[in-house]
Amino acid sequence: MLTSLTVKQFALIEKAQLELAPGMTVFTGETGAGKSMLVDALGAAFGARASAEWVRHGAERAEVVAIWDGDDSRIAGLLTEQDIELEDELILRRVIGQDGRSRAYINGTPVALKVLQKLGQICLDLHGQHEHQILMQPGFQCALLDARINIEDRSAVGEAFRQWRQVRGSLDALKSERGETEQQATWMREELARLQSLDVEPGLSDLLQAEVESGRHHAQIQQSASEALMLLDEAEPSARELIARAGHIIGVASSYHDGLKASGELIEQMDALLGELTPELRTVLEEPFDEQLLRFQEERLIQLHDAMRRHDRDEDGLLLLIDEWAERLSALDTAGWDEASLAKALEAAEGRFSEVAGRLTEARKKCGEELSGALRPFMDRLSLGGMQIRFDVSERQDQTAWGANGWDSVTMQVMSNPGEPWRELSVVASGGELSRLVLALKGCGALSQMPHIAVFDEVDTGIGGETAWCVGELLALMGGERQVLVISHLPQVASCADHQVVISKYEHEGRTLTTLNQVNADQRMQEIARMLGGLDEESCRHAETMLDRGRVVRSQ
Repeated sequence: MLTSLTVKQFALIEKAQLELAPGMTVFTGETGAGKSMLVDALGAAFGARASAEWVRHGAERAEVVAIWDGDDSRIAGLLTEQDIELEDELILRRVIGQDGRSRAYINGTPVALKVLQKLGQICLDLHGQHEHQILMQPGFQCALLDARINIEDRSAVGEAFRQWRQVRGSLDALKSERGETEQQATWMREELARLQSLDVEPGLSDLLQAEVESGRHHAQIQQSASEALMLLDEAEPSARELIARAGHIIGVASSYHDGLKASGELIEQMDALLGELTPELRTVLEEPFDEQLLRFQEERLIQLHDAMRRHDRDEDGLLLLIDEWAERLSALDTAGWDEASLAKALEAAEGRFSEVAGRLTEARKKCGEELSGALRPFMDRLSLGGMQIRFDVSERQDQTAWGANGWDSVTMQVMSNPGEPWRELSVVASGGELSRLVLALKGCGALSQMPHIAVFDEVDTGIGGETAWCVGELLALMGGERQVLVISHLPQVASCADHQVVISKYEHEGRTLTTLNQVNADQRMQEIARMLGGLDEESCRHAETMLDRGRVVRSQ
């Protein structure tokens, strides 16, 4: 709860300090005394947008210090996140310069303004201006219905959504991976086919190179073989005939000399070798020239060299690459089975989410009708009798709208008067009507998990009599659970408060100043009497009567 609020050089307030207590505190005073300044100061402490108008004329800066005392795990988490040491009290300080720029501090540590704003979302529920109305906060109107729905039904939607999102994520990831891999796979398949067409084997490059050289020099080879064959075997006399003659001549006298004998043996060997040589030359001469084969081998050799250069590998490396790609392509074919399986699981998850989300939609529609009916008597007592309220629950089956809270769009709609069209609450209702609607929600037990402090401004605009008593009663009831700060012109509302602060305005040395005074019982009776119209004896008796009724209200 807020235990202290100190305001310096803020608008018409030179300096004021309030010690605040649990329960309902009402702020009263004449019109124009500066009651709304108090709301602005509270807003400043919790991160509202600063205004140069907040700085008192002639002052260099305005300053607001609010002290918070209480345990809240959300606040502790926020402070830890900001590396701010946890202490028994939380001191919020906001300094606003003449130019409208401001600085924010928590326990003396400078912080960004958004940190104060996050604290404000936890601590402060400000009713009086639309931008601060909790009823206007995203998701709050849906939460009003969800609080009345079985938690198992809501949990089922959350679980179904998480499962659907998980399966969809897995499928998307697989498709993305496959999309990228498919491009690679296409390239691999094409390249693999090119390599396989080369019939790569170890030493293929040298083999092809030799075959190509042979084909390119076919004519020269034929010419060489032909001339050699003619000299050795076909000429008159041929080399074989001359060697045979020499052998015959040597054979006549070889028995008389070892050298001739050895020479004769060598001549026999030469004749035998020539006998083997000539068939070989004839075989060469018989080889046909295949120009088409030569072109094929040349092209194959070029492709092989290109492949070796592209992949920076020799023939053995290419063979390993072929085996590796074949294995990877086989694995990709298997992944297609996984995608089909995930697609089937996604279809089932979509069906499950649609089933439980649809069930939640129906439950919300039913709760909306029930809550609208429950609000009716309280709205009647709060002078909202002409206003009709309904909860519009619309299914959004577009998957982009799916969430852990279902697929519904929930809005409170208002019919201001019979025959008028239904319009959104934020468009039609005034600040006072919104504040009273919050009280009606409180009265029918629809509010829970609210911020720790509720501030009501303009809550009593346009009401009086028993309606004002009803407002005071509901505010006092709310004060039993939260700290409630109320700015009011009505003695009925003020009489129901646990504490009262009177805001007054006076002139000093030509300047207008605003003061805040926490009043005792006697002073409070006089303030109530003033609010009734005077300080005469009758007004004082009436004030005593109203304070007595307020005490009864608080004791209930």
